[in-house]
Amino acid sequence: MKKTTVAVLAFVLSICHVVSYAQSKIEVGARFGLAGNTLHRFQRLDGGGSSEGRLSLLAGVRLVYGLTERLMLVSGLDYARHNLTMVGAPMPEQVRMDGRITTLSLPFGVEWSIGQWFFIHGGPSIDIQPEKWEQVDSQDGIGFSAGIGGRYALSNWSFSLIPSVKQYALMPFGKERYHQRLMTAGAVLAIGYRF
Repeated sequence: MKKTTVAVLAFVLSICHVVSYAQSKIEVGARFGLAGNTLHRFQRLDGGGSSEGRLSLLAGVRLVYGLTERLMLVSGLDYARHNLTMVGAPMPEQVRMDGRITTLSLPFGVEWSIGQWFFIHGGPSIDIQPEKWEQVDSQDGIGFSAGIGGRYALSNWSFSLIPSVKQYALMPFGKERYHQRLMTAGAVLAIGYRF
């Protein structure tokens, strides 16, 4: 019991230290993005149906904690809508079905500044697919995103353009036998205000 209390107290104090250190470097903002998408499996599946990726749209809020001049922790909440076309297996007749899936993501990323204008971004996210589409496996799980971006600061405002790649359901919560995974590649525009 004593070890647990000490561990919890040490954790709370370390969080308080990080937050108090980062008080002058907190940024709040919004994100908007466009991306192409595709569904894929890690295993090859001969004779099965396929998919054609179309457009993904993203909107979200972003919270940034500056740990040092170069290192920042990034989190927030993102809503994305992914339009897809599912193509059935070529059994007498091939059927095409248009649809979409939506995802809510809670990213936990890191940004490392390279010089004055550029940064590397990456980290895991917890992804939830609130509405299920029976043609596509659930994208609930832990995903990962990575990218290289540019930032322009104007007084307390910052404008970032981040070309990035995101893999959903890298570690799915409910794994199917040949799990379909959504991948997007595109660009995100982030606008933030630093306190």
